[in-house]
Amino acid sequence: MIINSINNISKIQQGYIQKPVYAMPYDSYSVENPNIDKKVLIEKDIIDKNTNINEFFSKISKSIFGASNMTHPFEKLLQLGYVSLSSSMYSNLSNPKSAIGLELDPKKTPIQNCAKLEEYIKDGIGIGVNFSKFQNPISQIKQINSYFCFRQNTTKRPPAGIALLNINHPKILDFIALKDNRDYKNWCFDLSVVVDDEFFSKLQNNDDIELSDGSKLNSRVIYNKLLFSMLKSGEPGIIFSNKKDYTCDCCAASELKPNEGLTLAHINLSKFYNPKTNSLDYSFLDNASNTLSCALKLVEKDGFIGVVGYQELLDKLNLKYGSDEAIKTLENCLKIIQKQAKNKDLKLAISPTGTISRLLKTTPSIEPKTNQDITYYQELDTMAAAQKYLDGGISKTIKLKDGYTTNDIDKIVRYAKQKGIKGLSVF
Repeated sequence: MIINSINNISKIQQGYIQKPVYAMPYDSYSVENPNIDKKVLIEKDIIDKNTNINEFFSKISKSIFGASNMTHPFEKLLQLGYVSLSSSMYSNLSNPKSAIGLELDPKKTPIQNCAKLEEYIKDGIGIGVNFSKFQNPISQIKQINSYFCFRQNTTKRPPAGIALLNINHPKILDFIALKDNRDYKNWCFDLSVVVDDEFFSKLQNNDDIELSDGSKLNSRVIYNKLLFSMLKSGEPGIIFSNKKDYTCDCCAASELKPNEGLTLAHINLSKFYNPKTNSLDYSFLDNASNTLSCALKLVEKDGFIGVVGYQELLDKLNLKYGSDEAIKTLENCLKIIQKQAKNKDLKLAISPTGTISRLLKTTPSIEPKTNQDITYYQELDTMAAAQKYLDGGISKTIKLKDGYTTNDIDKIVRYAKQKGIKGLSVF
């Protein structure tokens, strides 16, 4: 599961990456129990119950940095939960992709396309597919989804996927209605519609849009159906993009080129709170971001950096999610992380981080508490602030309150678009 060092020291000496300066006050912030949940790695079949977790992280660090002076600091960051690689990286550093924006051939049969998908399903790699080039995407999606559901019951790392369709596809109404009156247990694919600016321009005057086959359909009819399905079943989501071949990872965390993979590593923002000063240690965050970026660059040249623990950090700082000070704190953090990532030609992405947040026993991504009384404006304002520092998009799921109507969904959609959010779904 862990690869051998591949002359990493020479890469550092040759200036392949910037050698960091270490001033990491582990002892000031750490406790004997760093809150690493070993069970998560066992569930993912990455380690067994007899594995010593600290030794595991030590081997990971040595596999990446060899015998360089970067090995020990990175090892401590992993062991104490300041940073984390993705579960796919822990499983296999030589093939660390956790998701891929896959291009399928419309000329192939569903069986042939499923065979291509299997190459990634067996490794637990999430899949995003834009089906807009398919003449009959509905049939393909249903059959591929059935295969996904079958594989969900046969692997310890269940596959995840998202199916995209452009708003001007002739089958758009059928796509929007795919999950109406259906049992979610029969679905492993999420659904999202790719909506361009032209559609909203047409919508303003209730004009028809021209579909890709030359026929026309009223924009209001499409939009009303979309709002209804979002309210009724929580899907499809919306991707705001003018690109006809838009593809993303399975969680819509970032736009990907066709057949481009996504490899993520994460920084736990909550660990950089200094209780002695009741403040965030930005210098320490800068140092740790540099170290993690160096590690990721050696494993995956086109990797992404993300974050977890934002809500826990706000709790420690006694800040309310969505407040001006909370948003400013997030921007300050992402600005530092972005600088170090850019120095290594890496990117930033915000993903759901369900597995990693459980591993680090912290709050997921930059999400608020589920029981917190905040408005969707505050949630979207927070996401919009983060969007400025990301290289791809950011997708936000809004949890609907009782009594919401399609008019409320309309307001959420329009506000998200206004704020520059790249993707939106409701629950």
